[in-house]
Amino acid sequence: MKRDQLVASLGLIGLCLASSATSVKNHFSQDDMPVIERNPVIHSLTDPVSFFTQSYWPKPFPPALYRPLATTGFALQWAVGGGKAWVFRATSIVLYAVCGLLLYQLGLLMLPPFAAWLAAALFIVHPVHVEAVAVAVNQSEIVVGLLAAAVVAVYLRLRQQAQIRSADGLVLFALYLTATLFKESGLMLIGLIVAAEVTVVADPRPLRDRLKAIRPLLLFMLLGAASFFAIRTVALGGDPIGTFTAEALDGLSIGGRALTMLGVVPEWFRLLLWPAQLQGDYSPREIEAATAWGAPQTQGVLLLILAVVVAIACWKKRPVVTLGILWVAVGIFPVSNVLVPTGIVLAERTLFLPSLGMMLTIGGLAAIVMERLVDGTRAARILAGAAVVAILAMGTSRSASRQQVWQDQFTFWRQTTIDAPLSYRAHHALAQLLFQVGARGSAEREYKTAIALYPKTWGASFDLANKFRLNGLCQQAAVYYRRTLVLEPEHESARTSLIACLLYDARYADARSEAREGMSYATRPPRFKLFRRMFEIADSAATAHAAPKTVRLNIALRDTMP
Repeated sequence: MKRDQLVASLGLIGLCLASSATSVKNHFSQDDMPVIERNPVIHSLTDPVSFFTQSYWPKPFPPALYRPLATTGFALQWAVGGGKAWVFRATSIVLYAVCGLLLYQLGLLMLPPFAAWLAAALFIVHPVHVEAVAVAVNQSEIVVGLLAAAVVAVYLRLRQQAQIRSADGLVLFALYLTATLFKESGLMLIGLIVAAEVTVVADPRPLRDRLKAIRPLLLFMLLGAASFFAIRTVALGGDPIGTFTAEALDGLSIGGRALTMLGVVPEWFRLLLWPAQLQGDYSPREIEAATAWGAPQTQGVLLLILAVVVAIACWKKRPVVTLGILWVAVGIFPVSNVLVPTGIVLAERTLFLPSLGMMLTIGGLAAIVMERLVDGTRAARILAGAAVVAILAMGTSRSASRQQVWQDQFTFWRQTTIDAPLSYRAHHALAQLLFQVGARGSAEREYKTAIALYPKTWGASFDLANKFRLNGLCQQAAVYYRRTLVLEPEHESARTSLIACLLYDARYADARSEAREGMSYATRPPRFKLFRRMFEIADSAATAHAAPKTVRLNIALRDTMP
C-alpha cells in the first residue's frame, strides 16, 4: 500500500472509532436478547454442526431464517468474551471499519483518490448505519456490505485480465456463498456484478460478446445461489420466505404494496442523503398502508424519475454515478416489498447495503465538483473543504450520540417513543418494561396508547389483560380479553383467561357462554376438552351459587406478542 493510501486508511479508521466507539459499553438489546443472550445454541462450541442444521431464530420462533455463518460468528464471540456484550460491540466496529476500507479500495478503481476517500469517509460516519453497528445481530448487514464491496472490486480486477480462469470463478463463488450464508440479502451480489459490467467496465465489444466472456463467472455465482438454497432446504426445508408480513403490508395486493412503498421512497432518500431524524421503529402509525394516491406517492415517483434521469445522463461519461444508483436499487430490492412482502416496511439497518451505492454516487458527483474547483477560485476551494469537514464532523457527532440509544432495552424503547411517537410497537414494548420495574401507572398508560394507536392488532390488549388478571383486577382484564377476541376469535389463551376471570367474579352465565364459544373454535382435542371442562365448572358453580373469588383457575400465559 502506498504511503498516501496508508494515511487515508488510518484516517478512515479514526473516523470509524470516533463515530462508533461509544457503543462499546452498551448492553444486549432488541434481537440480541433472544438470538444471542438467551440462546443456548450459541453458548457452546461443542457442536458446531448444529449451527448449520438449525434456524437462525431459536425455538419457539418459526424456523424461517437461515444464517448459519452469522450464528457461528455469534458463538465464537460468545466463547472469546464469555458472553460479554462489549466483545460483540467491538467486533461490529472492526467489521464496520473493514467495510469502509474495502469501499475505499473499490472507489480507487473508479474514482480520483480524494473522491474515493470521501465516499468511504461519508459512509463510515453515516448515522443511518448506527442500527447495524449498535445491535450485534445486525453484524450480518455489515458482513454482506463488506463482501459486496470485495466482490465488485475482485470482479473489476478480473475484467482487466486478458482471460478469466476457473480459479477466478471459484473465488467469486466462495465470496458469494459466504455472503448468502450470513444473510439472505447476499443473493443480491450477483446483481451488483451485472450493474458493474454495464457501467464501469471498459470493454468496447458488443454486449453479446461481453456476456459470453463473463458467462463462467456468472455461472459460478449462480452455483453459489443454488448451493445456498440446497443447504437451506436440507437444514430447514419449507418455504424460504420470512416469518411474517409487516402490519402495514398485511392483506395488501401487489398494487397496494406498490402504492404503500412509493410513499416510503422519500424516506429512503432522506435517510440515505440527510438522516437528521432517526428512529428505531417504523411500525404503524409511523408508516401505514396507503389506500389512495397522495403527496408521498407523488414525491416517490418524482424521486425515482430523478434517479433514472441522473443514471442515464451519467452512464457514458460518469459511469460510477450510474453504478451507485443501480447499486442502491439492487440493495434495496429485497425490502422493496412489492413482489414479496417482508416483515418490515422500513428499517434503518436494511439501508446498509444500499448506502454503499449511494456513497459511490456521491463520490462520482464529488469528482465532478473537484474538477470544477481546480479552475475555480481559492475561496471556492476553501469553502468546499470547510463543507466537507463540517459534514464529516456532523456525521461523526450524530453517529456517536446515536450509538448510546442502544445502551439497554429501556433506553432504546423510551427514546423510540420520543423519536417515533406514533409507533404502537414502541409504546407496547416500553409498557412491558415499565411494568417489570413496578411503574404500573405509567405502564398502563403506555399500553392504552399502543392500543389506541393501532387497534387492529391484539398483542397489547392481550398483554394488558394478562397484567390486570395477574394483579387480581379481573373486571378490567375482561374488557381487554374481549377486545382481543374481537380481533382474534380463535385466540384460545385469551378465551381461557377470560373464562378464568368470569369464574373468579362469579359471572357464571358469561363463563358458560364463553366456554361454549371456545368449544366451537377449538382446533385440538385437548383444547376442546378444556373448554368443555370449564363449561362444566361454570355450570356447577352456578348451581351451587358459589360466591365471587371462590372459583379459581390457574391459567398458564403464552407469548403476549401478536
